[in-house]
Order: sequence, then structure tokens, then C-alpha cells
Amino acid sequence: MSDTSKDQGQNHDDVGALADVEQYTMWKGIKSLGYVFWILGGMEMVERLAFYGVKAVAPDYADDPVSAGGLGVGAAAIGNVMFVWALVQSIVPALTGGLSDRYGYKETIFASTITKIAGYLTMAFFPTYAGFMAGAIILATGTAIFKPGIQGTLVLATNRKNSSLAWGIFYQTVNIGGWMG
Repeated sequence: MSDTSKDQGQNHDDVGALADVEQYTMWKGIKSLGYVFWILGGMEMVERLAFYGVKAVAPDYADDPVSAGGLGVGAAAIGNVMFVWALVQSIVPALTGGLSDRYGYKETIFASTITKIAGYLTMAFFPTYAGFMAGAIILATGTAIFKPGIQGTLVLATNRKNSSLAWGIFYQTVNIGGWMG
């Protein structure tokens, strides 16, 4: 191994250790995934279904007149909601990841579920632009709490022999949930 690879943080012993890990065949790997893994996949799929379901209809809801049950705001207003929603959901996990590590993955998944329910209910029961914006922020915060807890639990539910397969299947459930939403 050259000195350059050592300078870049690569350790020859680590590379050799990884090469020595026997990988399961696909079916053996699938069979090795415990019930916690499958519950996580189902939770993630439902979460993405709900999230993308709301995001898909939000522009129509916002654009419809109040007399038709909508918010009666224009595209720019709903664009602002979507921007703030994406911003909160993208930045907050950097902070909530540490909380998840400190207080526990199950606890943060529980807290995120309660927070997301509050966000959906806020959107439903406060049919104004301010209510929808508040609901979107609460929902985005709940999603931002959810991701680190789910991913931390997934790491604990896998091992070196099945982790690559597990992550592939997990992200397929994310894609299926998004597609269904």
C-alpha cells in the first residue's frame, strides 16, 4: 500500500478485514432479517406514503377557493410553505440525530410519530394559510425527528453479513411508499 493511501485515511488492515467478511446469498440474507427490520420498512413505507400524499395534493388544496374548501391562496404562497417545509425537514435532522443517539431510537420514533400526527391535525383543523404553514412546520419537524431514529434502529437490526442487502431493501420500501403517495 502506498503512502498516499495512508495519508487519505485508508488503513490496509481495515480493507483486509472487510474483504474477509463472508456475505450471505440474497435469500439467506433476506431470511436473516428479523422482525424489527420488517417493521421499520413498513413504518417507513407508510410514513412516505402519507408525506408524499399530502405534498401531492397540497398545491391543489391551496389554490382552490375557500368556498370550495381550499385555502384560496396562490402558487407563490404554497411555494413558500413547500420551501419552509423542505428547509426544516432537511436541516433539523442534523440536530435530532444527536438527540436520537442520546435519548434512544424508540423514544425519538415515538416522539416523531406524535409530532407528525400533530402536524397533520393542525393542517386539517386550521384551514387557513397560517394553519397550513404551522402544520407543515410541525410535520417537517416530526419527519426530521423520525429519520435518525429509524436509521439508528436499522443499524442495530442488521449485521455485517446482511447490512448492504438490508439497506437496499429499506430504501426500496422508501421508494414504494413515495410512489404510492
